[in-house]
Amino acid sequence: MEENKEIIKNQDTPIPEPTNLPMDSAEDDNVATAEEMEAFIRDRRVKEKERKLEEKEDKTDVFGEYAAPENSIDPYLEPDPTLPWVKYDESLFLSRGCKRCPTSYVPIKESEVRSCSKVTSCNWMRGIRQPGGTLFDCVEVRFKNNRKDFYRLPDGLEVTEGDVVAVEGMPGHDIGIVSLTGEVCRIQMKKRHVDPASENVRKLFRRAKSNDIERWAESLKNEHNALLKTRQIATDLNLEMKVNDVEYQGDNAKAIFYYTADDRVDFRQLIKVLADEFHVRIEMKQIGVRQEAGKVGGLGTCGRELCCSTWLTNFKSVTTSAAKIQQILPNPQKLAGQCGKLKCCLNFECEVYADALKKFPPANTPIRFQKGLALYKKTDVFRGIMWYCYEGESELHALKAESVKKIIEMNRNQEYPEKMEDYQVELMSTAALAQETSNADFERELRRMADDMTEDTETKEARRDDHRDRKGNGERKGGDRKGGGTPQGGDRRQQRTRDDQRVRDEQRREETRLRNSTNNRHSGARNNPRRSSDKEKRNNQ
Repeated sequence: MEENKEIIKNQDTPIPEPTNLPMDSAEDDNVATAEEMEAFIRDRRVKEKERKLEEKEDKTDVFGEYAAPENSIDPYLEPDPTLPWVKYDESLFLSRGCKRCPTSYVPIKESEVRSCSKVTSCNWMRGIRQPGGTLFDCVEVRFKNNRKDFYRLPDGLEVTEGDVVAVEGMPGHDIGIVSLTGEVCRIQMKKRHVDPASENVRKLFRRAKSNDIERWAESLKNEHNALLKTRQIATDLNLEMKVNDVEYQGDNAKAIFYYTADDRVDFRQLIKVLADEFHVRIEMKQIGVRQEAGKVGGLGTCGRELCCSTWLTNFKSVTTSAAKIQQILPNPQKLAGQCGKLKCCLNFECEVYADALKKFPPANTPIRFQKGLALYKKTDVFRGIMWYCYEGESELHALKAESVKKIIEMNRNQEYPEKMEDYQVELMSTAALAQETSNADFERELRRMADDMTEDTETKEARRDDHRDRKGNGERKGGDRKGGGTPQGGDRRQQRTRDDQRVRDEQRREETRLRNSTNNRHSGARNNPRRSSDKEKRNNQ
């Protein structure tokens, strides 16, 4: 008995009752005392607290993934050595137009070139055979970022787009990737004002060998350190210039340093220091801020990559008149791009706005009503609406450009309308405008289908009448020969058939017209009592 009680105290689950005991004693043992119940409850509470502590220390989310505790290391400040950490290694060849070090005599794939290069070239005449049969002997070769140049092919050598080639340098040789061949290259040279027959066009030596590519890869490793050291040296020499990029030649014999500066810079001392530091030939090349943005790259306010670093190659001057034509507020923070100049995209739609504004009356032209003088405020070009307000008031009224022209002509004839509200148009929301456009397209499609149905029916009936005429003429001729023809009865039947068909066609047209008018009445955008009242007022005037 005592041994069984000790077992019940130490275990959470009850043990089976002993079978060798009498029935009365077994029932007495199953009844726990008050002390035993308190001990049991105390043990359950302790175990529940321990379980909650364990769950708090090792939290897991719903999907079973590990969630770091609150006192863990911040992964953005210091990586946790116990967790896997992905390290990103930037490829040195991304700015050259490939993802990894190329292989000798193996062209780079077009998809790889397009995904890595800053400014790609599209050969839209690829696969088109030239009528003369002679290939153009010049190709376009691209180097770091957006630098490209034209080279002449030697006799007997044919290259394709994506080939890694060795070209003539100043001095030595350079390594690049062929970007254009054929007639498109000829057009590109004409666009760049380069004469293909000129002796100044440098030579392309050969496809790059394995040792050429190895030497090229070794030279690329020096560019980043050279850029940092050059910036430090320029700061120590108190030069007012910004070094943007460094490009090493393929044979590691020359380095081009691109910089921007507001004023003229005397960098003779800088060249001496750089030559002693890097033991290569130094070439300094000044670029503008727009070219700097194209080389460095970045994201614009639209959320996409900069146009100058992806596809834009011709930099046209952007003036403030382009913003005025497009009715853009003169806010320098919104109009300026990454380079600090006006955005190049202001020129993209400027011509479209200029053509649309030709249909508008002269801006800043006040119009007079009997109620008072109205002053011009702004214009919505593609809606064809101009906003005016009475002198001394702030409430704007939307008028159509045609109405403004009419009012200006009336003012010239010393005629003044009563008030501006009579010409005001009700502006709809974008959803209502889209609904009206869809309803108009639907009605236009119904009319076209009805007209096509009518035309098809008329064409079929005309063909059927012609067939009956031919058949009737044959029967009449046969009847005349045999003496039993009835030409007058056949003509009456044909005339009766034409009359019945004409009545059916008129009924179909009337049903179509009624259906279209019903759709017009039920369209939400046109069933507007305020608009209809405005239209009645205009008609009464």
